[in-house]
Amino acid sequence: MGSARQNVRLSGDYQFKGVDATLLENENLRLFILDGKGGDIIEFRDKRTDVDVLWRSPHDWQVPDSPRLSATDDTPWETQYPGGWQINAPLAGWGGSVSGTQYPLHGESALLAWDTEVLAHTANRARLRLSTELVRYPFEIHREIELRAGESTVEFRDRLVNTADVPLEYIWQQHIALGPPLVGPPASISLPDSSCYVDPSYPSNPTFEHHRLEPGAKFTWPTAPGTDGGTADLSRFPPRDATIHDQIYATDLSAGWYAVTNPEIDLGFGVSFPTDPFECLWYWQAFGGAEVSPYFGRNYNIGLEPTTAHPAGSIPDAQRENGSMKILGPGEEVTATVTAGTFGADAVGDRPDPLPWH
Repeated sequence: MGSARQNVRLSGDYQFKGVDATLLENENLRLFILDGKGGDIIEFRDKRTDVDVLWRSPHDWQVPDSPRLSATDDTPWETQYPGGWQINAPLAGWGGSVSGTQYPLHGESALLAWDTEVLAHTANRARLRLSTELVRYPFEIHREIELRAGESTVEFRDRLVNTADVPLEYIWQQHIALGPPLVGPPASISLPDSSCYVDPSYPSNPTFEHHRLEPGAKFTWPTAPGTDGGTADLSRFPPRDATIHDQIYATDLSAGWYAVTNPEIDLGFGVSFPTDPFECLWYWQAFGGAEVSPYFGRNYNIGLEPTTAHPAGSIPDAQRENGSMKILGPGEEVTATVTAGTFGADAVGDRPDPLPWH
């Protein structure tokens, strides 16, 4: 007798730009994971519409010279950023000090190779574990990814472990970047009730030269104060020829989820996450206005990034002051389960929470 048909496929027999990669798919979804570089997810494809919801960086990003290369000023995160989905730790943001360790942008976890272990693989279920040990910080990071036959969601069980003998500060982020054709008019973003504020660093930050929002302004999602005296509806997307670059932080989340739905292509993508520890959602709005390196105005994309602290700058003082900086005791661990998936936008209607798995 022949072997049973595999409804869930899992294969580590791939490379991308010379690094090890893993393919994970079922009837509805296909994921491509760079376990040889950060555990980055660079494809999250909805097979019904043949749309990859993730954004790919426009520049020729570089693979780290060593699989154990740590983050230094000579290895900027953006130079090695392919787009897609990363775990950032022990820091997320524009750089700073965590427990005396200095980092540039976004820490080091996305610059390291991750070990891969297949925990389960049957016709109806695949479960993969990715693990890495940071170089400049005594943290281990483990991620288990599970995909089941017939489902349009993927479950990510993540775990950070402090292997030191002292308590350590950390910022942990799910850095998820979405792009066209999902992103753009006439798509919309849905968030739970939340308080928000605009990044306060604009006046001194050349990255946000083309901002449309009032620096440091506080507001309730989705209506934000603009620099022109008007307001901007952040649940909607500007024209594709816009020149805008902004960042906000959604805090005091009434629940942990978001969704982007595009009726034009009948597709939605959503993420659900625990607000403990991910108490904040960073919303990166790069609508043609990111004119600094490495983008030079070439990207129209968003980042919707569940994060344990805020804002992205003045690390660690601002996060200590607002109480969002987290601390992990010696030998302790913190865990979180994140679910991501696609769905038909036509079935959403006017529901405030469109995620079908809620």
